Amino acid sequence: MDQSPIHDIFIIGGGINGCGVARDAAGRGYSVCLAEMNDLASGTSSGSTKLIHGGLRYLEYYEFRLVRESLMEREVLWRMAPHIIRPMRFVLPHAEGLRPAWLLRLGLFLYDHIGGRKLLPPARTLDMKRDAAAKPLKPLFVAKAFEYSDCWVNDARLVVLNARDAADRGATIRTRARVVSARREDDRWRLGVEDVWSGEVEDVHARLIVNAAGPWVDRVLAGAVGQNDVHNVRLVKGSHIVVPKKFDDPRAYFFQNRDGRIIFAIPYETDFTLIGTTDQDLTAIPAQPASAMPRSHTCATRQANTSSSRCGARISCGPMPRCDRSTMTAPPRRRRRRAAMCSRPTSEPARR
Repeated sequence: MDQSPIHDIFIIGGGINGCGVARDAAGRGYSVCLAEMNDLASGTSSGSTKLIHGGLRYLEYYEFRLVRESLMEREVLWRMAPHIIRPMRFVLPHAEGLRPAWLLRLGLFLYDHIGGRKLLPPARTLDMKRDAAAKPLKPLFVAKAFEYSDCWVNDARLVVLNARDAADRGATIRTRARVVSARREDDRWRLGVEDVWSGEVEDVHARLIVNAAGPWVDRVLAGAVGQNDVHNVRLVKGSHIVVPKKFDDPRAYFFQNRDGRIIFAIPYETDFTLIGTTDQDLTAIPAQPASAMPRSHTCATRQANTSSSRCGARISCGPMPRCDRSTMTAPPRRRRRRAAMCSRPTSEPARR
């Protein structure tokens, strides 16, 4: 008879969702095992725009609850991890023919007040004829702009610290461990976990499985679990470009576009500017994710908004999962993700 231990929860995927669930569950006293087929944060979780934000643009789609909950979590995370999360001010220029100035100001008023903001400074109006934020921009933005607060985060380290704290609370964290099978046996799951380096397969038992595989969530269901015709997510490739530093101001920029999309330009690693993201639907996860198409759009957007004509971009792309609601015109409601976060390292991890 198999005498291997039975975990309460087995988590597939070592991104921010998987590691956040592992930390939260381990902190509540559950026995947890997490398996990641590559390294922690090797997918979308290390290729994000690196922001802790409330989702300002979702106010247009009346997603007030989503924005409120996200804003509340923003300050919770900043208080818990000020060593990897810092406040950042964003400049939102106004241009004729796009969203009217009154609508932008109303949105920022709601953004300031519906989430219980306590520590971050409020939004304000900028006089672009005098403010240094106008310097790198084209003349169409020199009339008016708005400035508001969000937070920047080291996204990959966010994941690793969640995993580290989950392990400190008793969770088993396994990297280079691929789940090759998952079958229900009586009141438990029997999972086959393959060591990527040696090829050896070990049986692991758990009462509950959490599929946090990100873009690979359907692949796990079809391959390991054996479900047929699974289409739970729509794949979208989010692309960023990294260019030589384009402005000295420590603030970031939030640009509107006439096609409804938005682009951030964010100070990055001291000497660079991170610009993105653009989204492109995918039918499958590419082996080589970089593509010239999103780079062309992002470069064109940057050149349309800034006075510099050179791009000199290096591209960073990665697939992201989204709910398969292709008939919706507005972004789908995202489930509340309480991003469990590791506190500042101490000898005794702080419990929430």
